[in-house]
Amino acid sequence: MTPPAPSLLRCLFLGLSALVPPTFTKLQLQVAPGFSNLRVVEGSDVVLPVWYTKLGQESPDPSWKVLSAIWYLQKKDEKTKQVLAYFSTSNVIKESRVSLIYPMPSHNLSLRLENLQEQDSGFYYCSVNVEGNKDFKDHDSSKMVELNVLIPPAPPSCTLQGVPRAGANVTLSCQSPRSKPPAQYQWTGPSLYTKTFSPRFLDMVRGFLNLTNLSTSMSGVYVCKAHNEVGSAQCNVTMEVSSGQ
Repeated sequence: MTPPAPSLLRCLFLGLSALVPPTFTKLQLQVAPGFSNLRVVEGSDVVLPVWYTKLGQESPDPSWKVLSAIWYLQKKDEKTKQVLAYFSTSNVIKESRVSLIYPMPSHNLSLRLENLQEQDSGFYYCSVNVEGNKDFKDHDSSKMVELNVLIPPAPPSCTLQGVPRAGANVTLSCQSPRSKPPAQYQWTGPSLYTKTFSPRFLDMVRGFLNLTNLSTSMSGVYVCKAHNEVGSAQCNVTMEVSSGQ
C-alpha cells in the first residue's frame, strides 16, 4: 500500500488540530496585602499595587505578552470611568495625575495617583489581556481596591447667637464648611470660667455650645476646634457679658 503523500498528512494534521479546542491559561489579578482598602489624605500621592499571575502560581510567566491593560474607577451611582488604558499597538491613554509605575509591557500593573482629590474616591479595578489568553477580568475585580480620600476640616466659622447679658442664655455656633469624615467640635472657654464643656452643654456633631444663666465671670475668648482623624482647625469668638442693668 502506498503511504499518503506528505502534503496529505500535513492537511490531515491541521484538520485534526482544528477539532481540538484551544487551551487558555487562567490569569489572576493580585493586590498587595493590606492595600485592598486605602484611606489617604487629600493632596497626597498613592500607589495601587496590583499584578497578574497564572492561577495558583506566585510569579508570572515571563513569556507572556500583555496586549492590553485597562484601569477603571467605579463610583457609587455613577457610570464606570476608564482612567488609564495600555494597548501594545499604541501609547498609554490616561487621565491627568494617573500613571503606571512600570513601563509596559509588564506583569506589574500598579497604578500611581498623584495629588489626590475627593472625586478620586471609589473602587478601582483592572482588566488585562495577555497574548494566548482570553480577554480576562478578575471575577471579584469590581472591588479590587477601594480608595477613600479623606479631607482635614477647613477653618470653621464661629458666631454668637443671642445677647450676652447677665442671667440670659446664648448659643455659640461653630461650623467647618468642608471635612471628610465629618468634623466633630470641641469648645474651650476662659480659664477663670471653665476650660472644657460637658455634653450637657455641647453638641459635638453640630458644633453648638449652649451657655445658660450668664454671669460677668463668663466673659472672655471661646475657642472652637473642628477635628477629624486626619487634621483639625479652629476659630474663636469673644463674648463680653454685660451686667444687664
